[in-house]
Amino acid sequence: MASQPALAQRWTPLTGVLTPEGEPAERPKETKEPERSTPAKTPAEPAKSTPSSSTDVATEKLSLKVTLTKTVTDGQPHGGLGVRVTTVDADLADALGLGTERGALVSDAPQGNTGVRPGDVIQKVDGREVTGSDTLTAVLRGLNPDQSVTVDVWRAGQGAADLKRFLIARADAGNVGASASLGRLLSLGLVLGPKDFAEAARYYLKAAEAGHLASMTRYGLFAKDGIGIPKNETLAAKWFLQAAEGGQEAAMTNLGTLYETGRGATQDYAEAARWYRRAVDKGHIFAMHKLALLYETGKGVPKDDQEAVKLLREASDKGLSEATSWLAEKYELGRGIPKDEAEAFRLNARAADQVRRSAELGNAVATFNLGVLYRIGKGVKKSDTEAAYWVVRSLKLGDKYLVSELMRNPNVLSLGDRKWLQEVLRDEGAYKGPINGSFTPEVRTAMESLAGRA
Repeated sequence: MASQPALAQRWTPLTGVLTPEGEPAERPKETKEPERSTPAKTPAEPAKSTPSSSTDVATEKLSLKVTLTKTVTDGQPHGGLGVRVTTVDADLADALGLGTERGALVSDAPQGNTGVRPGDVIQKVDGREVTGSDTLTAVLRGLNPDQSVTVDVWRAGQGAADLKRFLIARADAGNVGASASLGRLLSLGLVLGPKDFAEAARYYLKAAEAGHLASMTRYGLFAKDGIGIPKNETLAAKWFLQAAEGGQEAAMTNLGTLYETGRGATQDYAEAARWYRRAVDKGHIFAMHKLALLYETGKGVPKDDQEAVKLLREASDKGLSEATSWLAEKYELGRGIPKDEAEAFRLNARAADQVRRSAELGNAVATFNLGVLYRIGKGVKKSDTEAAYWVVRSLKLGDKYLVSELMRNPNVLSLGDRKWLQEVLRDEGAYKGPINGSFTPEVRTAMESLAGRA
């Protein structure tokens, strides 16, 4: 068998935020930027406007005649709308009064586009139903560039600003889905404007107090990390427990983490394992990873390397890069399983691919992790230039969780890599302090200052 390249240094991945936020805004995957010819619109077919009972914003359904742009997915050119979308989930469908209908919510469209607008919900393309971002991608892959199509959309008022007014009015009238949706969209910076964590927290709390389980988890995460509200890990534990007892698996995992670390709750590995197991039984991949590490160390459960490997492999097969990387290290070091450097090399490449996929969808933690992989040359060819690009890109996304975790757990990076990150921040003009690997408040300020930079 051909020899494998030397294995790189150990990598401890930064774990992504354990929240049921749903997908980020995304564009159908492309190998390059689409060749833009602004979609053209002919006058829409007449549609009735429907004022909402709780707001003066009128809603309507429109049929737009649009000429498709050219885009490329997996090397294949096809038609595109040149827009970014996110799936309309059950909460948003309820808030908008769509009933069983769903669609793809447009979060961004080319400036000056007179057809599809931010805030529109795309429901059909040439009569083919669109139930979310994935089905929109599938429909567009079967169409040609420059093809004229009919795009059926639901619209509130004139677009995004009116959509926000509509949702606020619905939330104020007691619609829980509207409150949950406002929290989600405002925290992700989708459609309604830049990220506004304080306003998002207010609507998450409103939905949580009305019994919305996912919002309990999301508000708990804000409290845990001090995002939008003062940091309060005891309050976070309260909301995680309430959501977990209601069956919300992300809350179970987060509650387990608090018990494991002794933050917001008395440290109790057995209790952590119990909540992780409940989340695993519901298919939560982060819980699989967390519980595997307890089995590996024998904390809260009997030490069991076979069970650890089983859980890591299941999470890896479901796409969790952290689990893939940890499993690769077990093979690399022969920790609990026979040493197999070829399998370790294969898994490291797989982990890098999983990280890249998440990074390309705008996940800040994955984007940072991809930079670290390039820095240490694990699963990818070592390159400090690529590493700096991805790390800076991750910080520009403005994810406060990412910065909070780096400040809380600086040892996920080696001392040399922490010094390197300080140098990167200095090169960006954001940091003037010493290059000593110490993550001081000045380093935090420097990382946060990159948020939103073009």
